Amino acid sequence: MKLSIIIRCFNEEKHIGRLLAGIQEQSVEDVEIIVVDSGSTDATVSIASNFPTKIVSIRPEDFSFGYALNVGCEAATGDILLFASAHVYPVYQDWLELMLQPFEEIGR
Repeated sequence: MKLSIIIRCFNEEKHIGRLLAGIQEQSVEDVEIIVVDSGSTDATVSIASNFPTKIVSIRPEDFSFGYALNVGCEAATGDILLFASAHVYPVYQDWLELMLQPFEEIGR
């Protein structure tokens, strides 16, 4: 079961690095990370490009929460899609493992 995390962002240079670093520290490995950027003018894209991410850009005038998520979903290849805001951080190293657990139980 492959997990894709879709992150919407706009000018999140203060937060995106901490979120992406936290994802890298998770007990679940081989996670696809898709960053949907809607025209950031700060270092958001530069920071995100230092991590194993797929960066998808949309024009700021095309932004809506739903559209950004739909673009991220189209770019995803995972069986399960998880949506995260760029300004949140995983507090525990088993955050993704706990999120996937109910799906693994269904598959048994």
